[in-house]
Amino acid sequence: MTNERKMRVAFIGSGRVATELALIFHFKGIDITGISSRNKNSGSKLASHLDCPFIEDPNELDAELIIIATNDASVRTLCASLSEDKFIAYTAGAVDLADLTRAHSGVFYPLQTFTENRHLTVDEIPILLESNSEGMRNMMEKLCSITGLTFEYCSSPDRQKYHLAAVFVNNFVNHLIHKAQEQLLQNGLNWELLKPLLEETIAKIGDLSAFDAQTGPAKRNDQSTLNTHQGLLKDEELNIYEVLSRSIQNTHNKHD
Repeated sequence: MTNERKMRVAFIGSGRVATELALIFHFKGIDITGISSRNKNSGSKLASHLDCPFIEDPNELDAELIIIATNDASVRTLCASLSEDKFIAYTAGAVDLADLTRAHSGVFYPLQTFTENRHLTVDEIPILLESNSEGMRNMMEKLCSITGLTFEYCSSPDRQKYHLAAVFVNNFVNHLIHKAQEQLLQNGLNWELLKPLLEETIAKIGDLSAFDAQTGPAKRNDQSTLNTHQGLLKDEELNIYEVLSRSIQNTHNKHD
């Protein structure tokens, strides 16, 4: 038997990222000592689920490591407001660590999308780490070791590039799927028929580069089909179709 004390972690924020990470940490044996959040309802609900206190004032959080899991815009303000002796890590993708002047600051960035009531396993959540002190680096490495999360060290400029790529892969793709669903719904057509196509589109990226996997009328320079599609669209959807088709043509024509 061992009497080793559990690692003690607190969270600022109660959104999707804070909730998913806190639940994983709790399940893996981390002692979640408190939740602080501007949203008292979601913060109190998360704290109750974790059997820890909801603490309105972030400076009253008592933990070895405090993780700020809020939107990017609030990270700098929160970091500046917290006691200088606290070890603070944030989950924001686009905030440069060099912008913070704290003695012990770090980045604990999960390169993943989180959705309410959908829970992921640790092997589905790669973590990008950055720290400005050896103590912070050791703290975050220990956290990953206990929870089983895989991690890589990544500078702020490179993390911002990962974040940008993630917007293309996740946010933009999701929006295009929304546009497809909307177009089918408006025409009384069945979205379910496109699900196998979507699944195969994603699956084959495991075997091919996206460049090599590209198909479609823009890739073939099939102007007749492009004209037909453009005739079915207007306004914003037409602009999206034309911009993406032109990008595909430019990408593949220069490699011919």
